[in-house]
Amino acid sequence: MQNHLYLSLIPEALILSQLPPDKFGAYIATGSKRQIEGPAVFFEVDQSADLSAFRMDEAQARCKPHQDGSARRSIYVSIYHVLPQVPLAALTRAYLTTPAGLTLALDSAELPPSSEDKYFLYQELGPVYPRAASRLDPQAFCQLVASPDKMISLPRLAFIDLKLGLLGHDPKAKLEGNLPYQNLDHLRECLLFLNASPSHKTKIVNRGLRPDILFSMIRSGLFIGDASELRFFPMPSEETLERNHHLWWHSAQAIRGY
Repeated sequence: MQNHLYLSLIPEALILSQLPPDKFGAYIATGSKRQIEGPAVFFEVDQSADLSAFRMDEAQARCKPHQDGSARRSIYVSIYHVLPQVPLAALTRAYLTTPAGLTLALDSAELPPSSEDKYFLYQELGPVYPRAASRLDPQAFCQLVASPDKMISLPRLAFIDLKLGLLGHDPKAKLEGNLPYQNLDHLRECLLFLNASPSHKTKIVNRGLRPDILFSMIRSGLFIGDASELRFFPMPSEETLERNHHLWWHSAQAIRGY
């Protein structure tokens, strides 16, 4: 029975498991007896990478099947300061699991081309969880947040970018109900603030993360990086999701906005 190593973002943890990604995602999202329910975002980690920051030998020794032969679902290797200590190159694939337990795999790719949008909306996924509006594209946003020259910074950051529709070009644009976020007036105010204050690069829209990440509103994909490097795991197009991942896509669309 194969041991998998996963870097979970919600909550942040490094976990050994004998479950393959789809079953691990369902386990994290719904619990073993469906007593909890929430989205999961995680990466599979190449175990041949330099993981000397963790007590891997001890964890591997504990990650054995149960006496009845069933798979060991989780052995927590670390639950603190995990993101900065796992090499970015060791992240082989990303996974998004809906609260219903359906998992979508994302392969890495080159960073997306420059956007014509003037404004962006980012949902941070660890180690902190605010939602932020910004005039910076994903690479510049990550470099800003992780800059060691700033008084307050993060050593590494995971985040998704979210669709803004017409607001990405014009904060004053008329909306026609195609954005499912709550408090749209507040979101517009944040974008108008950025428009009127060129010296400000970001503006916090929401300081906390509720367990209803809007997978269906991901604009381009999942990012993880620091001041010098950024990995990108692109989201398939809506047409591809509808055609090839129908159940996951409809499960993702059922998540309510906030």
